[in-house]
Amino acid sequence: DHTVVFLQKGPLVFVSVSATHQSEQQLRGELLHVYHQIVSMLTQASITRIFERRKNFDLRRLLFGSEKVLDGLLDTMDSDPSFMLSAVQCLPLPSSSRDALSQILQKAVTPNLVFSFLIANNRLVSIIQEKTVLEDARLKPSDLHLLFNLIRASSAFQAGEIWTPICLPLFNHDCYFYAYVAYLDPPKCTVCLVLLSTDKEAFYAMAECKRKIEEAFASQNALQWVANTQLYCVDDIGVANLKHFLYKPSKMLDHHHQLPQFT
Repeated sequence: DHTVVFLQKGPLVFVSVSATHQSEQQLRGELLHVYHQIVSMLTQASITRIFERRKNFDLRRLLFGSEKVLDGLLDTMDSDPSFMLSAVQCLPLPSSSRDALSQILQKAVTPNLVFSFLIANNRLVSIIQEKTVLEDARLKPSDLHLLFNLIRASSAFQAGEIWTPICLPLFNHDCYFYAYVAYLDPPKCTVCLVLLSTDKEAFYAMAECKRKIEEAFASQNALQWVANTQLYCVDDIGVANLKHFLYKPSKMLDHHHQLPQFT
């Protein structure tokens, strides 16, 4: 037996044909993530404008070269609980180490810098939201999933400093941020710095922020903190016969300003 699910978003219709035991709601959620990934590359405003002008436009022309990104998203959703939990997987670190890393990111500022992310092995280490961003305008986990997937799916980001537009659909589906992406530990390429700016001409300012962050990391040997991280295992829980576990806080106080996360 197969389950067929449709999702229409504006002029786009998505179809899922599945032989798994997933519910219609789960399949529709996966289609929604695919739609959001497309919006992250084109923006919703651009898609709407294109189809208002030409109703029979073949969107594949604009998505040429993005096959790895979309395929990577579908593959990741098969195995990553982040999507099911609507949460972000964080790298386990002592709070003192994470605070020190966050303080380094906070000190590397420049006009129009909106968000700073430190990512290690596809896990979030730290995220800094600049004070210029409205407090109630928070990133959603889905936007982080799209950003992580974009970086993970393309080896081009390992070649050096990359400057690319990206839309975060649940933050603002009609506008681009400009992402400065650079790995801090080549050639291993496990620790990634992402700086989001609203200024498309800010590449060199972002590169200067990265230089300051690298200097601060080197002075404190901070990359070694990340490299020495031990992931949680079932034995850490101390429950007999437990085979696997996921942990997600059920409540998050508003003043914590945290993304939903899980272990």
